[in-house]
Amino acid sequence: MGEDLLRFTVTRLHATVPEGVPITWRGREFASGPLTIELAARDLGTANQGVLNYTTRRARAEFHVRLSFPRFAETLEDLGVDPALSKPVEAVLRSGGDILDDHGFALSGTCDLEPHGLLPTETTSAAVLPGH
Repeated sequence: MGEDLLRFTVTRLHATVPEGVPITWRGREFASGPLTIELAARDLGTANQGVLNYTTRRARAEFHVRLSFPRFAETLEDLGVDPALSKPVEAVLRSGGDILDDHGFALSGTCDLEPHGLLPTETTSAAVLPGH
């Protein structure tokens, strides 16, 4: 018996984390201010895709995002720091979770950050937490 699969492409994403995240820089902790998450422009033929497996009732998706923290970036720019420190962070989200009865999903998983001057890969981590 074959699996009931539905493949999809993520074409739009815009989310805001109003409370932001803590950022430690030069030994001091700063509030990032609101964090904005948007879909990064990539080749839609190879990125930003997922699959719904209705046989196992599991969903998986991988998509490229851009994380920006405009208020904190403005503060860094006002301090005259290297502009590379205030640019958006590129990341790849890989998530999976159950398909719910209403056909929604509660995804969680890993978030791999691209190298960024403000967020060293050896001391920075990110994750996708289950939605509601």
